[in-house]
Amino acid sequence: MMAVAADTSALEAERISRARQAMKEALAAINIQLPGVDSDFTDTESRADPFDGSVTLFCHWRDKYGNLTGSLQIHESGRIFAEYDVIQNHPEKAGWFIEAVSVWGDEDDLRSELRLIPLP
Repeated sequence: MMAVAADTSALEAERISRARQAMKEALAAINIQLPGVDSDFTDTESRADPFDGSVTLFCHWRDKYGNLTGSLQIHESGRIFAEYDVIQNHPEKAGWFIEAVSVWGDEDDLRSELRLIPLP
């Protein structure tokens, strides 16, 4: 449950935990639970920006077929962006489909939103 790569720092692990919690809270507000948000990442990779040399940690969730179901990025500056597929009708807004939940911000101010698509 919620394992991260062995070389992930304690600070990165805390940021990952906060991002996961923000996604779960956004979904809990409309009575949706996605256990996959707490699952282990299928892959993680640190990449250096070729322009300024800053490092970003990229983490991905994939389903059993290898399809991408979510991603999380933690920039060296502390900025965070995460999204996870929801793929279900909105339980409170008829005519709307929830594509994904997104979280962004920094350590002190994480924000979240549901990415909605109108149903045909």
